[in-house]
Amino acid sequence: MGRPARDADFFRVWTPDMAYVLGYWWADGYMRIRPHGAHDIEIASLDCEHLLMMANKIGGNFYWRKVRAGSECYEAIFCSVEMYRDIERLGGTPRKSRTMQMPIVPTHLLVDFVRGFVDGDGTLSWNAGKPILQIYSASDQFLVDLGREIEMATGIPAPNLAKNRANWYLKWSTIRAQCLAAWLYVDNAGLALERKSTVADMFLQWKPKKKPQVGTITDGMRRNFPAYIP
Repeated sequence: MGRPARDADFFRVWTPDMAYVLGYWWADGYMRIRPHGAHDIEIASLDCEHLLMMANKIGGNFYWRKVRAGSECYEAIFCSVEMYRDIERLGGTPRKSRTMQMPIVPTHLLVDFVRGFVDGDGTLSWNAGKPILQIYSASDQFLVDLGREIEMATGIPAPNLAKNRANWYLKWSTIRAQCLAAWLYVDNAGLALERKSTVADMFLQWKPKKKPQVGTITDGMRRNFPAYIP
């Protein structure tokens, strides 16, 4: 089946929706030039409806497929030299998993980019009744830079980089995870994966059983998240 060609300007102008979709693509996207010269931009997701929503935000024609028989993973593929070049200018590269860098994102749209990345390659979960928020990447430098950007924007300290098999990850827990979830999904509402925003809402109901250890809560957290600081 041929892929419909199209011109696209979605990634040329920074908006909250563009920053979110770019963050999701940074987590679960690909770009490649086919042997016959087609320039493909692909976004993959386990969440069919959410992927379709993002594809419609981008607009125009796209090719839709299940990745493989029996799989619950889907791809939306745009065939566009223009879109390919736009993402390239933003720092996207083919085979980016281990080499990707943190793009330069306007400060006021960082939260949308991070929310997109978390929805693509992050988890919100519970461990022994405590909220945990993690993000993953094969690129350690990307995570270091992303953690630093989040810390500057929120006052939530960047966790130490850790490794699990082939991936690196950053892990926020307890009140830091709660504040980060509030920043991403509640205080700055925008495009979001429903099942993760639902867990974020649950995070906000969590109350620590013990007083947080000294140093857990920074002045920046007190300033930016007074409603969640005990």
